[in-house]
Amino acid sequence: MEERSKQILSDYKVSITNPRILVLEALLEIKSPITVDELQSKLKNKVAKSTLYRVLNDLKKIDILNEFTSPENTVVVELVLEGDQHHHHLFCSDCGEIIDVELSKNFEDLLDKEIKKIEKKFNFIIQDHRVEMFGQCTDQCENCKK
Repeated sequence: MEERSKQILSDYKVSITNPRILVLEALLEIKSPITVDELQSKLKNKVAKSTLYRVLNDLKKIDILNEFTSPENTVVVELVLEGDQHHHHLFCSDCGEIIDVELSKNFEDLLDKEIKKIEKKFNFIIQDHRVEMFGQCTDQCENCKK
């Protein structure tokens, strides 16, 4: 996985450093949204927290990292590489799980039309959008059974 991390950094013309490689490797392995604290734990303190935040900012600058806030006001990050599908999130208020969901193309097309109307009405350029849904997992959720 280290080679993939190096290639990603190289493709985006970002200097290849050990902390960047470690963070990218962790995010590539996780493949889902994760809180910064969970990421720090996953890295087993191989990267100082201040360095982790710098690396995450670097990844945001090159548009391969989404950052959003959970309902508990916790910062959540997610690696988004070229070719990844645009998606949204479900938040479980019981166990804290964040689930990636893709909406139908039809719904996304309707949403895009509404976004264009809003841009025109407010003379505003919308660069991204998110649909976040909040609720509880079913009794089948492994996290909620714990």
